[in-house]
Amino acid sequence: MESTQQQFDDAVRLHRQGRYREAHDAYLKVLDDPRHRADVASNLSALSMQMGDVPSAERYARQAVAGTPRHANGWNHLGLALRAKGAMVEAGNAFRAATSHDPKHAQAFANLAEILVARDDIAGAITCYASALNIDPELSIALVGYIHRKQQIADWNGLDEALARMSRQIAQGEPAIDPFMLLFCCTEPAEIAKACQNAGLARDRSVDALWGTEPYAKRPRKKGRIRIGYVSANYYDHAVGTLICQLLEAHDRENFEIFCYCHSTVKSGHRRDRIKRAADHFIEIDGLNDRDAASRIHDDEIDILVDLMGYTKGQRLSIFSLRPAPVQVTWIGFAGSAGGRAADYIIADRVVIPEGFERFYSEKPVRMPVCYQVNDGTRDLAKEPLTRSMLGIPDDRLVFCNFNQIAKITPPVVDLWAEIMKRVPNSILWLWDLFPIGSRAMRAHLAARGIKPERIYFGGTLPEPEHLTRYSLCDLFLDSFPYCGHATASNALFGGVPLLTLPGRTFASRVSASLLTALGMTELIAASPGDYVNKAVTLAKNPEKLSALKTHLISARRTSPLFDGRRFAADIEKAYRLMLERHARGEAPAAIDL
Repeated sequence: MESTQQQFDDAVRLHRQGRYREAHDAYLKVLDDPRHRADVASNLSALSMQMGDVPSAERYARQAVAGTPRHANGWNHLGLALRAKGAMVEAGNAFRAATSHDPKHAQAFANLAEILVARDDIAGAITCYASALNIDPELSIALVGYIHRKQQIADWNGLDEALARMSRQIAQGEPAIDPFMLLFCCTEPAEIAKACQNAGLARDRSVDALWGTEPYAKRPRKKGRIRIGYVSANYYDHAVGTLICQLLEAHDRENFEIFCYCHSTVKSGHRRDRIKRAADHFIEIDGLNDRDAASRIHDDEIDILVDLMGYTKGQRLSIFSLRPAPVQVTWIGFAGSAGGRAADYIIADRVVIPEGFERFYSEKPVRMPVCYQVNDGTRDLAKEPLTRSMLGIPDDRLVFCNFNQIAKITPPVVDLWAEIMKRVPNSILWLWDLFPIGSRAMRAHLAARGIKPERIYFGGTLPEPEHLTRYSLCDLFLDSFPYCGHATASNALFGGVPLLTLPGRTFASRVSASLLTALGMTELIAASPGDYVNKAVTLAKNPEKLSALKTHLISARRTSPLFDGRRFAADIEKAYRLMLERHARGEAPAAIDL
């Protein structure tokens, strides 16, 4: 007869192998053994989280710490369960208890950091990430969090070594590196592709362990309207929610039936209401686990399922790994691949994924004829005029601007901006103030490069019409890299300010170039860092040219296909038909160029 110690060891082995249901049953056999009760309950909490069962995860974690109050793992797992259900204060207290009972608990420090991030305490989060890395220098979630949060406040000390460590982990196949964070710092599409594939394959394995492979039966294509399912957590006043509104309203309802699957915790707002009205069916799935959500999608007989998240916050790519629809697509939320088997196609264009770059994507590219980014041309500008003086900006200076988040502003960008401002001495730079600590750091970085702090201005959040109008007060938008403006860039162009960009090799670095190409303004795409500086200086010294560019942009609001969601709807519907025709013929997905 097996000893309880052997039974416990067997359960742990099954757990590590990803054989979740077998592990669950094995743990239950020794849960009542007093020698293992706390460890088993703690492990069952972790396993329940992996299986998407948050209530059970909380229950087991509470059982662990009730019997053994100093059980650090139990407190850590309780924190994870509480965080998953939105009880952030209680979760923070649980993580603090874990670090108090075990000052070497690296995971708990990293998890506590995420609670601090949610409270906008970025400096405190960085301290916790650093504590985790001092304990375990290879802890991936701490490494990625440390890098990104330092980027958010322009704290670049120690980043080079951390970035090198992250690159090594990606090359070694580490699946816990968040691909979204790579967009802010990575210039090589191959590295981003590797991170996406690492994450995607791990996700597929986890889904298979939970639910088995190929859980949904294939079905013949039904007659009637083509059913498109869009999946997102951002059906509200979010960048993606803003971009897709007019498209959803413009879909051809005679031939297409639109399902919006929403897993957002935001339940109100103008855009949410507009999207709900636009969709034929608006289905809340935030209360469903991934399998139940996928089953609902399959039962709805969706023909093409479209992910609008990628690796951004709140993503549910595991639903796509379950393959509930015959054709699956990733688009607009994330500038990269979903990895693994989640999607067959990625919506792109000839600029963001140039010829020869298809190898960096698990999916086949669908190249749209104008731009991969849909826009809503019906947005309102401010009803009342805005002036520079109203926003604290001097009237007699040339205004460079960039309203991207500070995390996108890298040391090479600041080097070039400083050079431009030195060559245009009557200029100021207007940035977006999200975290005051980051604003202070940005002033210090530019001061170290010879630009006086009084030449740097920061603007806060405004209502959307006023924010869009604010761009018209600027003379030239200086884009960031390697993560350029995406929705911010199209906002700037819609608002009427010319934008200068320096594209690289990654999708994330090429979106502004795609927008400018669609507008016929390729002269604003720089070929090199030196060209970026020279173009900025030349434009700054040519007010007639800047005025002509602004006039072109004002006209483009009404005339350019870039700002016409109805035109985009017709184009993407053509792409959807081509995808389904290939599937109906039994052919594998292939690149589509419209």
